[in-house]
Amino acid sequence: MAALKAGSINDFANSMAATMEAAMQEEWRIAYGHSLPGVGDRDRKVLFAAIAKGVLRYLYEHRDDVITGLAAHTTSSHRHDMAFDVQEHL
Repeated sequence: MAALKAGSINDFANSMAATMEAAMQEEWRIAYGHSLPGVGDRDRKVLFAAIAKGVLRYLYEHRDDVITGLAAHTTSSHRHDMAFDVQEHL
């Protein structure tokens, strides 16, 4: 089972936070027609790392509640559980 990496300010590469940063760069360019300013770069990375950690922690803590592959109105007992580890650097 692969670990999902939230990322941190000190370990940002190949993480959910880095993916959020890349998406922010893309959306900024679409919205404003130029690259995201470098001012505030560190603060954005801290924000994205915190959001990624929160999302992955929440999903991990509620992993038994996540059902995949079935519509909510189905009466079937068939279930797919989501299993993953969260890699954190505190």
